[in-house]
Amino acid sequence: MMRFVVLMAALAVTVLTASSLLTARQSPQPARTPAGATAHPGRQVPESNRTSLGLYVTPQEAYAMWKASPKGVQILDVRTFEEYIFVGHVEAARNIPVLFPRFDPKGPSVPGRPPGCSGEPNPDFIAKVREAIDPGATILVMCSTGGRGAMAVNLLAKAGFTKVYNIVNGFEGDRVNDPGSVYNGKHMRNGWINNGLPWTYDFDPDLMWVAPRK
Repeated sequence: MMRFVVLMAALAVTVLTASSLLTARQSPQPARTPAGATAHPGRQVPESNRTSLGLYVTPQEAYAMWKASPKGVQILDVRTFEEYIFVGHVEAARNIPVLFPRFDPKGPSVPGRPPGCSGEPNPDFIAKVREAIDPGATILVMCSTGGRGAMAVNLLAKAGFTKVYNIVNGFEGDRVNDPGSVYNGKHMRNGWINNGLPWTYDFDPDLMWVAPRK
């Protein structure tokens, strides 16, 4: 009798194990993210930073991804040449502006900017990205606070790029919203530089934006 009970128990364990393996094979697996990246629910990403691809990384994750694969992961800085040089930049970042600043007192304004401040799209943006970055590379896009980064990601997505992440809060980060603080209105929260990540004023001529000659 005891031998019969043991045999039945062993059979039950075998059936349950086989059933579990079959279920695991048939169940859909969650989408993978590159090493160093984590999923960011939409509610955690500022509306201005959201993209059609829905791929995001924090500055810390972006730095970790680049360090792990400097050749396979490219950091694309889409700010203006002047911001890149005078505000500072990530040492390995390639500068290809997505917009050129424009001021017209009677013209439109970009949200969050003074009246009349807007931008003109860089007509050579996609072509220059194609020239500089391998289509199979993972691209981490950076701007000042994430808004232009989202714009650049959407343009690249329409052009056929698929592994393009927006670096949430960009290089400078969010503004401080505290009237009692001496930093009120300054970009002193989040972002690359406010997280203590490395950056520089030095530059590599091979990574800098050069306007095409007409």
